[in-house]
Amino acid sequence: MGKSDNPIIKMLSWKVRKLTIDEVVQVLGSLSTIENRVFTLTDVVNLLPRDISESRQKRRSVGTLLQNLADLGYLSKPSERKWVKNAPTFSHYLNQFILELSSLEKSFQPQRQSGKEKIVKVLEKPRRLLR
Repeated sequence: MGKSDNPIIKMLSWKVRKLTIDEVVQVLGSLSTIENRVFTLTDVVNLLPRDISESRQKRRSVGTLLQNLADLGYLSKPSERKWVKNAPTFSHYLNQFILELSSLEKSFQPQRQSGKEKIVKVLEKPRRLLR
């Protein structure tokens, strides 16, 4: 499976139109290299290739991606412009939720309808014969 086939990467790229799937992967890769410390958007952008770091629109999309990752719980914001990771990598963070999702899916029990079915018959009014 290639990068463009990964459903998680696809979903992350939905809200960051200015970043390609490869660029989303590069942002995740740069986040994984940041040690357990507080960092800023500038710290992340400085780890990315020039074509991303020099484009104002792409830098804004990187900020949007960081906010999306914070909404998912992978990142936290101790202050307005600072970020901190809640797990070493995004895949480590998702692992626990994949297992939880599996158990939720297994716990689903479809409701069965009762064995008796009601048959409803529509009766027509008798027609009067015309003479």
